Amino acid sequence: MKKILLIIFVLILSQYNFCQNKLKVGEKAPKLNITDYLQNVPEDKNFDKKFMLLEFWATWCTTCLEEVPKLNQMQERFKNQKDLIFVSITYESPEKTKKTLERVKFNSIVVSDQTKKALNDFVLDDKGTIALPKTILIDNKGIIRWIGVPYTINDTVITKFLEGKEILESDNTISNRPPPPIVK
Repeated sequence: MKKILLIIFVLILSQYNFCQNKLKVGEKAPKLNITDYLQNVPEDKNFDKKFMLLEFWATWCTTCLEEVPKLNQMQERFKNQKDLIFVSITYESPEKTKKTLERVKFNSIVVSDQTKKALNDFVLDDKGTIALPKTILIDNKGIIRWIGVPYTINDTVITKFLEGKEILESDNTISNRPPPPIVK
């Protein structure tokens, strides 16, 4: 039984590490599809010419929800950057997310895309898997500047992003967290 569990774990881990993301740093980001604004609705819903931290999450993803306070703190530290917005996006319905939003405080703009177009455009990899949470930094010209997970993003990454500097792998926070869950 232990060998079977180990094999399953290794397969999941290898899939997480070697799946090719459709998105590439330096490429134009797909248009973000939003069907519902759930919380912290902005007056201006036009995100063009804004620097965006785009966070994909789901109510069932404990890692996603554990990272919300860290992202809230980061948003607070960068609150003077008026052209930087934090957007948390799920594919789940407003009804499904309501209880989670009552329990977990999000400072970011919280939206849903029930069509799953955003999920397919931004998160789905070439093998048809989805790993959540997923964080993507998109600059004010609509170019993807960083793709990762919320527990590796830090102030250095955000500062370089805002300054238009190259973000190096060594700029990411090292974490002992397990890989995020993968869904097919």
